Amino acid sequence: MADYRIELDAPNNIVMVMVTEDDGSEHDYQFDFDPRSGRWEFAERELLERDFGDEWVEEFVEAIEEVIQDAIDK
Repeated sequence: MADYRIELDAPNNIVMVMVTEDDGSEHDYQFDFDPRSGRWEFAERELLERDFGDEWVEEFVEAIEEVIQDAIDK
């Protein structure tokens, strides 16, 4: 299954994600989040669900939300 790495550019309210598949191919994504509410949208979610399954995406989303919440709490 694929792995992912999440980085946050908090001053610019940007989440950066790198997904690495088992074959070593990498896919970079970045998207904005609202620093007041934590709201964010990830347009590629359906693509990742198709490729990696709902359970993988739920874990991925939870990790993103945790990173964003940590930034908001600071």
